[in-house]
Amino acid sequence: MNGELNSYCARLRVSPRYVEVVSAPPASSVLVVGYRACFATAPKPGTPVAAFPAITSASTTTTVAAPPMALVSIERAAQIIRDREIHWEEGNFGVSGVHWCLIPVDPTVDSRFVIAEGWWAAGGYQAVLTRSVIANAPTAPTVVAVHNTHPSTSRNRW
Repeated sequence: MNGELNSYCARLRVSPRYVEVVSAPPASSVLVVGYRACFATAPKPGTPVAAFPAITSASTTTTVAAPPMALVSIERAAQIIRDREIHWEEGNFGVSGVHWCLIPVDPTVDSRFVIAEGWWAAGGYQAVLTRSVIANAPTAPTVVAVHNTHPSTSRNRW
């Protein structure tokens, strides 16, 4: 395994809230390839991800057996429309604040990464981020939810 890429592998574990109902993660770690900041809603499939400096292209990640994922921050807010003017407010219906998670990515033909097709929800797993990942996203927490589950079918991405 590439030593530099190994420093971007986040260790997976079962979330303490789901210990009674979730089995061990299907993989021991995931490769965090980049970061995406979003406002108000989660990113749509095909949204580009800013790769971390050590991740020079999607082809460099083939030496790592861990599934590739992006660290995503979503600044939650509610859209308010008054008199045909649109603005955003925090605090409505309890959806304010910044939510951090890992979301699956797919490589593109030009060797970059985009958010993978599918609708991803938290599947009962958490990832413990490494120092290398946090150095590239300094406001990220050390533990984030892993969104690798399709909410309708309960099937995992990997």
